[in-house]
Amino acid sequence: MSLPAVDPEIRTLLDTSDAEVFPLHDLDDVLADPARYALLRDRPDTRVDDRVKVGDLYIPGPGGQLRLRVYRPAADDTAPAAVPAALPVVLYLHGGAFTYGSPEAEEDHALRYAAEARAVVVSVDYRLAPEHPFPAGPDDAYAALTWLAAHAAEIGGDPERIALVGVSAGGNIAASTALRARDLGGPQPVFQLLTYPALDSHAASDSMREATGTPVLNQAAAAWAWHYYTGGDLHTPYAAPLAATDLSGLPPALVVVAEVDPLRDEGRRYAERLTAAGVTTELIQVPGAVHGFDLIFPNARVSERNLADQVRALREALHG
Repeated sequence: MSLPAVDPEIRTLLDTSDAEVFPLHDLDDVLADPARYALLRDRPDTRVDDRVKVGDLYIPGPGGQLRLRVYRPAADDTAPAAVPAALPVVLYLHGGAFTYGSPEAEEDHALRYAAEARAVVVSVDYRLAPEHPFPAGPDDAYAALTWLAAHAAEIGGDPERIALVGVSAGGNIAASTALRARDLGGPQPVFQLLTYPALDSHAASDSMREATGTPVLNQAAAAWAWHYYTGGDLHTPYAAPLAATDLSGLPPALVVVAEVDPLRDEGRRYAERLTAAGVTTELIQVPGAVHGFDLIFPNARVSERNLADQVRALREALHG
């Protein structure tokens, strides 16, 4: 069975987008050439949102100083009590095929989560492959989690209410961080939001086999990402969370998958296994959506609906 058709609005946006801005149809070629994917590491200009205060801080990390970009809702001057002293915390892991991306590249998501889910968002500028393959990125994420558990009050956060949020490769790292925190008896997040996460280094699902020409991410691009991250032959749970034999005791989850995405089936399978392990899990499959839809085309109707679902899930998990 072939993958479904792309949502008509998304298809139009794909066909009319500037390929120089983002390589929507040839990411496999980009990832095959270090000179090309290095360009995607540039930090883009970011917009100002008066509802959120933004700043960087640096903490000790396993590879040296680790940059965290912090987003905190601004108090309403007419009603200061509207923003309590200690807000829940969202630990955010950006996407980028393990090889590119930055907090700034996904700043719109962080701003929206901070303003609408009423949380301090902490986006981790984790180390990237191939210069820093697994476990560098997950090590940075876990260092950020443990730092937040001890120092959340310094940024106006509540260490008892930390959610993990990850997108694509960042979804992998968020899921890995939840597993590691459980296994090591570390800080326990209260929720995990995994958006089209990369979870299966075997790349054996039906949706992966069918995705030879899908927009944004295809089978070949996914293979390049795993090659850089793990060498393509490392299938341990912290590198590929779907390999974990036991998913019990993990935080409640929302797993979002895009219907026209090679990662669709592994996200669905992870949600099914979480549920079977007794973890409260919501699965949303976005019809006609391609990988990265909500980042690349945030104003499309399917993106707006799903972003509202993401904010709703965070608010319910963090504010009860």
